[in-house]
Amino acid sequence: MGLGVSVAIGALALYVLYHTFQRISLGDVLEQMRQVPARRLWTAAACVAGAFTMLALNEVISVRHLKTGVGVIRPFITALIAFPIGHALGQAVLSGGAMRYRMYSPAGLSAMDVGASVVLCNLPYALVFGLALDLSLVFAADQLAPLFRTSAHLLFTLGCIGLVKDAAYLLLVLFRRAPIRIGGWSFNLPTPALTVVHYLVGALDILLISSVLYILLPDSLKIAYLPFLAVYLASSLIGVLSHVPAGFGVLESMLLLLLPDVPPDQLLASVLLYRVIYEVLPLLCALALWSIWEFFARDGVRLRWSRDRPAQAPQD
Repeated sequence: MGLGVSVAIGALALYVLYHTFQRISLGDVLEQMRQVPARRLWTAAACVAGAFTMLALNEVISVRHLKTGVGVIRPFITALIAFPIGHALGQAVLSGGAMRYRMYSPAGLSAMDVGASVVLCNLPYALVFGLALDLSLVFAADQLAPLFRTSAHLLFTLGCIGLVKDAAYLLLVLFRRAPIRIGGWSFNLPTPALTVVHYLVGALDILLISSVLYILLPDSLKIAYLPFLAVYLASSLIGVLSHVPAGFGVLESMLLLLLPDVPPDQLLASVLLYRVIYEVLPLLCALALWSIWEFFARDGVRLRWSRDRPAQAPQD
């Protein structure tokens, strides 16, 4: 079923993009990109820098919650490497988890500890993603109904159901002390204090990242931020369900469907700039930072290889 959903979403995305480019050209999109004011680009870049800084600080708090003595620098750098790479490759939990295992296992974290760190570090986004979408559906149902081509009552009901789910999680954190068991794996829920941190980090992360695209959208878009946030989150969710790396093409097609009043060349120009600022540049920085770590860190590849290399026999 999962494969069928992914294929269906991918096919829809290709269909929408194909028909869009029947009406516009890539040159039109590039021209619109050149017309975006530099001030907006710098503001969007500042939002991205703030978002990744918040994720890195949360990684420090979450990893030190699991194991003392890890320090600050390692988890901070790990977040700046794992999040962009995981997002670019898709399946962020798996690819980011592999990167975290590489970074944390030399510091004494077991495979179970690394798995728990992956959950804790990705939890803020997941928690607030659902909460923000639910709140948007409840408080902006009337404005969203024409965009989603459904009734405001249905959107309001879905939002209320989601808020019940959000409240149930908070009650579970407050009152359950026994570990949660899934198959042969068990883990403890975050403490209430750590949960507060997760919600704060997640809220700032989603606020900043969604603002990147909102800032870059053309002035012709006459939509308030809260309805836009619901459109953005719904489009991002479809991108995740498609399993396409970074939801490439899927996010664009969903925004084209949900924001039909925006000229498509302007909308695609904004989304491409969003991808460059939020995905491409952080990915390049992450790869450079990873290379530097592997070259200079005591447990990096270069120093480990030089220590493990057998000494050459002295020449007679």
